[in-house]
Amino acid sequence: MTSARRIAIVVHAVVPGDPRVRRQSDALIDAGYEVDVICLRRPGEAGEETDGPLRIVRLPVNRSFIGFAGHIAEYLAFTAMVAWRLAREHRRRSYDLVQVATVPDFLDFAAIPEKLGGVPLLLDLHEDMPEFFRDRFAAPILRPLLPLVTAATKASAAIADELITVHEPLRRLSIDRGVPPEKISVVMNSADGRLFDPTRYERREFMADGVLRLVHHSNFQRIYGLDVAIEGLADLRPGLRWRLDVYGDGPWRPQIDAAIARTGTADRIALHGRVPMDDLPRLLASADVGLVPSLAEPYLEYSLSTKLLEYAAMGVPIVASDLATFRHHFGSDALAFVPGGDPAALARAIERLVDDPSGTEAMGREAQRQAQAYDWEIQRRHYVAVVDRMIEARQTR
Repeated sequence: MTSARRIAIVVHAVVPGDPRVRRQSDALIDAGYEVDVICLRRPGEAGEETDGPLRIVRLPVNRSFIGFAGHIAEYLAFTAMVAWRLAREHRRRSYDLVQVATVPDFLDFAAIPEKLGGVPLLLDLHEDMPEFFRDRFAAPILRPLLPLVTAATKASAAIADELITVHEPLRRLSIDRGVPPEKISVVMNSADGRLFDPTRYERREFMADGVLRLVHHSNFQRIYGLDVAIEGLADLRPGLRWRLDVYGDGPWRPQIDAAIARTGTADRIALHGRVPMDDLPRLLASADVGLVPSLAEPYLEYSLSTKLLEYAAMGVPIVASDLATFRHHFGSDALAFVPGGDPAALARAIERLVDDPSGTEAMGREAQRQAQAYDWEIQRRHYVAVVDRMIEARQTR
């Protein structure tokens, strides 16, 4: 009898909340693997949880960092805990491959003992660590540390056997930093077509009840610009009936609450908190326009919003910031692009959509058509092929 093939996925995130890890785990399980995910633990969550071939191991670390020192302390503590727990689990369960997700990049140092023992190491670049550092820690006193962050990124890529990343611009950036092109490939953060299936949910006719229903879902962070979008919505022309439904939560919640209070829009904006991923497709299908108001900052020029792909998969018309990565994947006939961080421009773009209902619905259909090239079924097959190839190469050696 052949023993089960096992993969360990390490991620500094909450699981099952992280959609990329969820999709990857499902893909591996469908391919016959058992998957152990080692991740953060929120208050009240179980330390371990097993659901058939999926096992979640949660370490006693949660996102409670403040400032640069807090981030580094938490990252180092989590990396040390992962190193200890991964070694323990590998002795018991014998992993065929270890996958580490960023940020931080140096989290893959925790898997060096397993790599030295012959276990393939796959580094999954969710984000770019140097750009993340540049965005989050802009104080002049911290600027001299940027070369060290970049060096850690290069070292992390060097010890990995292969890398995958979320889109082509980030792959090119990694190659520019010295990663051999044949060592890195793209597995996009596509919407899972089994979940975001427009045939399962009836699309609302644009402003069917005379109310413009807008939607936004995200982790509440400054860079995602929700408070800026709220300022823009308050500037919509008088007489336009609108409502914004927001799904998510996060550290920027006080600033979002303040923007709602400042603009007097509490009667039109509902903050629903986090909702299960399985509920999102139905909620998106009932909206007229999805908002992706990310700020125009260097860090986000290398970010492709998953929410954008989910809106597109469901055929929801989208108003999005004019960022390079968005432009790389969608044309202006599929998205209403606006300058990031400009509330007045966002308001005028929304008004143009309201004034052209048929054109707006056509734009949503075009976004859906263009998004088909990024369908998760295509990405899933490539991802599993990378994992299979790396394990087969180990067995050949």
